[in-house]
Amino acid sequence: MHFIRIYLASCFLVVASCALAASDPIAPLLQKQTLLDKKQKSFKSGTYFGLQSGRFYVLEYGWELQRKNKNGMLRSNTTAVHHGFNATFDFAYLNPILGYDLGFWSRTGNLNLTYGLSAAVRTDLKQLRFGICPSVGIKVWQLHVQTGMYLLAPFSVVDNTTFKSNSFFISARFLLIKHKTKKGDN
Repeated sequence: MHFIRIYLASCFLVVASCALAASDPIAPLLQKQTLLDKKQKSFKSGTYFGLQSGRFYVLEYGWELQRKNKNGMLRSNTTAVHHGFNATFDFAYLNPILGYDLGFWSRTGNLNLTYGLSAAVRTDLKQLRFGICPSVGIKVWQLHVQTGMYLLAPFSVVDNTTFKSNSFFISARFLLIKHKTKKGDN
């Protein structure tokens, strides 16, 4: 009697395992990606408002497009392009300086620094200055704090023939997201 129970239990286990193997419940578990393995791309765009402080205060207004490649929970790369207008107020000479910046920045990882480069144009409505601006910063949520240096030609500002504008600066920009799309595994 005891032998018959063991035999029936063994047959039941063999039949059950064959039925499970036919439906292959393990395969979806192996194919399903965990939260750490998901790959996603997201795009965000919108306007930003900023304040720059250096030798002078500068108000900034512009547009930015961010592309984030997320490869798991801890690894992500963000790249952004931006362009914007700014106005410098030199209260000592009552001479506003208007400008335009076009550039990009990139960040690897979630907590790493951002590295950027911009092309800049400045005018006091009498003359133009062109240059570049390398920058480094940190981005938390939609607030991007950067520091950098404008290298505007002509580089000599010792005489009074060129207007004054920021060389070294620190800025804070806040992005208002208007469009957001996600692509990839969900």
